Amino acid sequence: MQMTPKPRFIDAHCHVWPAHGVALVPGMSPYDRQPNAYPIEAHLDRLGALGIEATVLVPHIGYYHRDLGYAFECAKRFPGRIAVMGAITQAECEDPTSLAGDFDLGVRSFRIRFVDLQRPLDNLCESLATQAAVLCPLITRTQAMAGALNRVIELAAGHPRLRFAIDHFAGWPEAPAWTSLAALPNVLVKVSDFAAFDVPPYWRALEATLNMQALFGADRLMWGSNLPVFELDAVQRLDQAFNVIETARGMSGTDKAAILGGTAARTFFNP
Repeated sequence: MQMTPKPRFIDAHCHVWPAHGVALVPGMSPYDRQPNAYPIEAHLDRLGALGIEATVLVPHIGYYHRDLGYAFECAKRFPGRIAVMGAITQAECEDPTSLAGDFDLGVRSFRIRFVDLQRPLDNLCESLATQAAVLCPLITRTQAMAGALNRVIELAAGHPRLRFAIDHFAGWPEAPAWTSLAALPNVLVKVSDFAAFDVPPYWRALEATLNMQALFGADRLMWGSNLPVFELDAVQRLDQAFNVIETARGMSGTDKAAILGGTAARTFFNP
């Protein structure tokens, strides 16, 4: 009898940084970060305790802009367990060819803040699509409530070859725009950072995930911790945020495997 392989669990969204050695944005010291340090070893140890094998390193643009040096060091030290995400700022919006160095290093996913998502992006989107890349918009609840998700609809509809993976439910799982976004097959959602709108035992986050599953299907959703930001609120619990999905009664084993790793593997590790 052929055995079914154990699903590979992946944290699709985290940030890591060492105490020293990363170029910070002007005017910031290492002590301005919260926490001061969150190294890769600490993160992988915490994931390992839950059976999570791999993670996506997302740049914290507000701390160290586009410096990916530490992320690449982590990927080299832990092969097969790390995917490195790049960042889009005004400079890359205006000149997409400046991403050539990131492409050469194997980066195929890029975070973009809403302030930059509003710029003219047709050339950037087509450049990313040519590289089979993924654009990951960071949209806050306040921005979503002001209509920011409509910009993602516009871009995703206009550039169907480019995949978009929206961070953290855009902070507003109940947004009316999700129905229109779900109709676009190139849009994915990170069901991540439950701390933005919930506390343990995360029943609201589970309900939001189930609602997203009904709209998008499990193969377009991926769970992420958003550590260490997730735990700046001391009440939050990583194990419960993971287990509420892993043990959910409203999902099949296949759907759980997709949300907790399969979609992220396909999106970030096997583009």
